[in-house]
This record gives sequence, C-alpha cells and structure tokens, in this order.
Amino acid sequence: MNADGVTVNAVGNTDLATVVAAAKGAQVRLMPLIDADDVTRIRLMINDPLKRAAHVQNLVATVQAHGYAGLDIDYEHLWTAVDRAPFTAFVQALATAFHAAGYQLSMALPGLADYATNNGFDYDALSAAVDVIHIMGYDFHYVEGDHLGPLAPLGWIDGTFQHAQATGHGDRFILGVANYAIGAGWWTTAKDAVSRCLAPADVTSNESLTCPNGSYTDGRALHCMTSSGEVYFEDVASMEEKLLVARKYGARGITYWTIGDELPGYYTMIKKYLP
Repeated sequence: MNADGVTVNAVGNTDLATVVAAAKGAQVRLMPLIDADDVTRIRLMINDPLKRAAHVQNLVATVQAHGYAGLDIDYEHLWTAVDRAPFTAFVQALATAFHAAGYQLSMALPGLADYATNNGFDYDALSAAVDVIHIMGYDFHYVEGDHLGPLAPLGWIDGTFQHAQATGHGDRFILGVANYAIGAGWWTTAKDAVSRCLAPADVTSNESLTCPNGSYTDGRALHCMTSSGEVYFEDVASMEEKLLVARKYGARGITYWTIGDELPGYYTMIKKYLP
C-alpha cells in the first residue's frame, strides 16, 4: 500500500514469468499478498470512507488487470480497540466486491488465544466475510515482547484455534508456521539455525509458563547456543505437533513463512495429513 492509503505498488518478483507459467501449467491459482509497511497507511484508509471505497475499487481493478484469482490481505499492527470497527468494515466491503466479481479473498491474522477486543482483528466478523484466514502462528516473542522464547508456544496455538473454531468457520482457518529462526537482533532460516548450533539443540522449554506475554505450555520448542548467541526455531516435528492441534479444531491446512530452504522432511510430513 502506498502512502496515500489507496493505491498499491508492485515489489519483489510480482508476476515473475516462470512462476506464472508454472502456476498455469499446474492449474494453481495465484493470489498475491498486499501489505502495508506503515500502520498509519492502513488507518488513513480504514478511517476515511472515501479512501476505503477507493482502495477497495483499486484492489478489484488490480486483480482484473493481472488475471489473479484474488488477493491475500496482510494488514497488521492494528493493536487498539478503535481499529476494530473500521477495519472490519473495510474487509467486509472488500469481500463483497471481490465475491461479486468472482474473486477470492484471503487474509493473514495474528494468533489470538482469547477474545480481547483491544485490537482490530474480530475473528467472528472477519471469518464470516473472507474465504480463507492464515493464522500467523509465529513471532509470539519477537513481536509481543523484548526477550527470546519459543516462536509459537503450543498452548498459544491451541487457544488460537479454539478461538477460530468458536467462530463457526473453523474450516476457513489455516495454520501458518515459521520456516525461520530468531536470535537477539538477528534471524536466519530454520535449516541454517540447525547448522549453527554449537551442541545438539534442546527440544523443550518452560519459558512461556512464566512469560509476561502470556502463560502457555511451550510444547516442542527448539533452541540452542550459536556463535551469535541463543536462537529459537522450529523443526518438522514441532510443526507437525502444531498442525495436529490446529486440525483438531477444524483447520483446513498449513502454510509457512517463508518459502525456500525448507527443512528435510517438511513436505513428507505435510502429505501425511494433506495428500
């Protein structure tokens, strides 16, 4: 999203010819992600009915111009109660416009294990409007606090998908897992983190039991010391543990951030449950 809160610009490998061709050959639908680096841009749009309507029209036109199946909305950092009503109104208007034109709408939402309303993310209203919601099941410590810990405590994932199921649209939610590792002020891929460990990684943690960001069971939580300090990351078994919890509450699948440098065995594990 541009600074005007209405228009968007292409970044990265948007419409990369090899990707477009591969997707068409495999009959896979393309739905690019739209994000806003600055939350002030989102608030500028959602709190102005004219800008909100113009942004909706612009996104519909973008899909039409590029021949996409729809879009994935990744508008984050709305952590005040006053964000909730205008953000919901925007998503509902966008979903209505997309569906009328025959397009799909998905969105990314932070994991919320309770019904706190001091944020812009109303699971009930949003899941009723859009086709798919990707729960960002990661960055629990990196985003929420100022200390290291498991990227996604298992109890947090459990509570989040209980919340999702309670909307009555549990099958519209997808679990997002982390294909990366977080240290103090640095990050790398999960695969690279394993190679950096100075000793075999610990697979358990009790950090989240007393964490000021919320008390949860950690489940399988890998961490080790490296030459750059401690690092937390996921492995295939910890991803599988979280997927089983999400599916218990009706989640339709799994996704991950980011594509590339996957851990050995990742796809084999996924195919056990989602052939």
